[in-house]
Amino acid sequence: MAVAARPGHFEGGAEAADGSAWELFGERHETNPKLLLGQDEVEMVRLWRLTRGGDFGQGPMPEAGGVMDQAAIMLDAFAVMSAAEAELTRERER
Repeated sequence: MAVAARPGHFEGGAEAADGSAWELFGERHETNPKLLLGQDEVEMVRLWRLTRGGDFGQGPMPEAGGVMDQAAIMLDAFAVMSAAEAELTRERER
């Protein structure tokens, strides 16, 4: 989620051009976290972002029907990504 929200922060290769590390959610990463993402993770973030639009902040859900028709694990993953987004927003506002 952080890579999708701040793509410019993760440009480049495995190591930061200035020799620093990436700090994400209290963890230090010497290697670019973008490189840890597989296609499944990228797809999960894409689905989560699609649900963020629309009326009242809710866009289409991955499965047909409403919230109660969605897989619990998918909704849990969306909640984790939403919490991470909120934390990044708080950090940016400081």
